[in-house]
Amino acid sequence: METIQYALRGVSIDQFATPFEPTSDNIQLNLNIPIRTNYHEHTIAVGANIQFLESDKPFIIAEVMCHFIIEDSCWNALTENGKKDAVLPKGLVNNLARIAISTSRGALCAKTEKTPFARFFLPIIEMQEGQGEDVIIPIPEQ
Repeated sequence: METIQYALRGVSIDQFATPFEPTSDNIQLNLNIPIRTNYHEHTIAVGANIQFLESDKPFIIAEVMCHFIIEDSCWNALTENGKKDAVLPKGLVNNLARIAISTSRGALCAKTEKTPFARFFLPIIEMQEGQGEDVIIPIPEQ
């Protein structure tokens, strides 16, 4: 299959907290990309789990998820009409991750607007071509 059609169906801010305001400029950023799938609904949720840390303690914690649905005819082609696991190629998954990171950057800006935390932002992150792995959405056991 050459092109997999998908649509962004929604965005959720699953977690957001600012437990304390940092006092130094020695700040670290941890970013993880969570992926959740649902075979029956033909969906994949890709997000950004963000933590800004001072002295290994998170002072901004956020998880933003972008919820995508795979177009029915593409899903049927990927799964041989529901007879096998869906394998989403890493190129597609990287595109979804880029969307999720950019969406998370906007959510972080909106949530921290006009607060002392507004000076902390998610930088532009370049994903290397060929980076990452295919995502397998296993066919559920009957």
